[in-house]
Amino acid sequence: MRMDKDILAYAASGNRDTRIITGTEETTVEERFSFEEYEVTAEKHSDTQGNTGEAFGIITTGIETLEITESGATITGYINTEKRRDVRLGTYVIVPYGEEDLFARIWKIQYKQEFAVDDATEIHSRRMLRSNTTDEVDYKFLAYLDPICILYPRGNSLARRMSDRIPRPNTPIMPVKDKMKIQTGLNIPREGIFLGHLSVGGEVVMTQAVPPTVPYYLRNDYSMGDPLVFRHMLVCGSTGTGKTFFTKNILRQFIAQENRYNVRGTDARKNPCLVILDPQDEYSQMFEDNPELTQDDEFRFRSEKVDFGGCANTRTFVAKVDGQSYNGRSRAQQLEFTIPFEMVRNNSWLMAPVGMTDLQYQGVELLLDDFFKKAGEHTYNRFLEHISDDVTRDNYVESGKIHEASYDGIVRRVRDRALSRVFDQPARPIDRMFEEIIKTGQVSVFPTEYISNTRIRDLITLTLMTIIVDNKLSTSGENAIKETPIVLALDEAHRYLARTTGEHSRRIVSKFADAARQGRKEGLGLCLITQDPQDIDDTVFKQVNTRIILNLTNDAAIGALKVKKEYEKRIPYLKKGQMIVHSPDNSDMVEIMGLQSCVVKHI
Repeated sequence: MRMDKDILAYAASGNRDTRIITGTEETTVEERFSFEEYEVTAEKHSDTQGNTGEAFGIITTGIETLEITESGATITGYINTEKRRDVRLGTYVIVPYGEEDLFARIWKIQYKQEFAVDDATEIHSRRMLRSNTTDEVDYKFLAYLDPICILYPRGNSLARRMSDRIPRPNTPIMPVKDKMKIQTGLNIPREGIFLGHLSVGGEVVMTQAVPPTVPYYLRNDYSMGDPLVFRHMLVCGSTGTGKTFFTKNILRQFIAQENRYNVRGTDARKNPCLVILDPQDEYSQMFEDNPELTQDDEFRFRSEKVDFGGCANTRTFVAKVDGQSYNGRSRAQQLEFTIPFEMVRNNSWLMAPVGMTDLQYQGVELLLDDFFKKAGEHTYNRFLEHISDDVTRDNYVESGKIHEASYDGIVRRVRDRALSRVFDQPARPIDRMFEEIIKTGQVSVFPTEYISNTRIRDLITLTLMTIIVDNKLSTSGENAIKETPIVLALDEAHRYLARTTGEHSRRIVSKFADAARQGRKEGLGLCLITQDPQDIDDTVFKQVNTRIILNLTNDAAIGALKVKKEYEKRIPYLKKGQMIVHSPDNSDMVEIMGLQSCVVKHI
């Protein structure tokens, strides 16, 4: 009991020199209960030292558990009062780990009450309406982060990997000011075909680089396979959203002098030929400079490797149509051509624009086959005489080869005035002009707006599509086409590649789907331009790797594009020049803003 009294006496007196007797030894309290000193040092984030004033806020665990799993993540940030106006859905941010960074985007923003009060009352509502004194500090402004990747140093550059680390609580959430971090985080190539500038909510993302914008390029080299133009491209948007303006800017980049592609089976590298099927006579101005460009525009273009200025090597090819003449916008050299009826021999679907039933198509193929076996000239007028002959009719009808009603229907269709106005006109046959149409570094434009008859316009377009596809796919195709990389731009693509039940239409789509599948090895890139992407046949649509989406209000069109839901909801609200790029082999899905000025003349 003696020791207990001594301890109590020590506690009461506060005498720090009182000794504790243990056995035969005496020790002080300090000696008996002394511990090694241990200091907890906070992890320093060198990237944020000195600029934490730029931070949006901090990572917090006070609202929800902070976690990352293989199937998702819950990362919540508290946003400081003075930074709340700067935060938008889709904003890209960095959360530093020290030597590495978490690259993320804000996918949800939320207000929560700071204090336990009921602000949904009549009295409170009237008071706020009168005074309007709501204080931001009365509410928590929360941002929920979607982790995209981890950025880490590799040599003198950056690399990215999946999000496999969890950020520490209270770590700052920083705006991304480093262009390389943004490009690496979103997997955007640092060079290629320029499409536009990265944006969020229609606002261009700015960095501390010079120039401050983040250019979005489409991969255009062979470092990871074939250039993506040969995996095909779709540009879609409602009327008046800037499809043509934007497409001109893209197509101009393919005609850059330094842009060359491999030619299959050789060691050659050639500039592509750009073939444009132009139903509205809008692309013929590729020949001319844009007179409205300023020196500032040109400086910005050069700094971001954007090619601009008219293409001097532009030609306009005009179909000779009886009763019609081209007086359009093109100032480039114009060459007239006609479609010889001889081309129908192996392409019976060129008769498709006049419209026939499946039975009539089967009958006309039989008539064409027999007609081309006959000696003499194989012109449209001679074919018309052949099928109009009563002896010929009786031969086919009485033998049961073609039903009487089908035969008469064929004759009525073939006599269509549209066919007589386009076949075998007094101009050079198009099948003898391949070397003039398909040249490396040339822009070949085929306007059809001057033609009032839609059947003739469709016939001309189908002919051109057939020429390019047949020669690209055939082992014995014309050398001018086989040995030249081609970018084929098809406006109003839904008219010619639509889902359909007709046999001839199915064959057209099937042929084009084959061309799309073999485009990579044959050097054929498709640029499909449409306002109705939902009408394009699935066999072709599935081959398109890069989809550029401008404003669309048609739910069926939006649904056909199969983009992420967070982007799908934005599509009806995209403003002019604003677009979403879905190109899995190029980058993450992003929003971009196109150039404000056209690189060639545009009216």
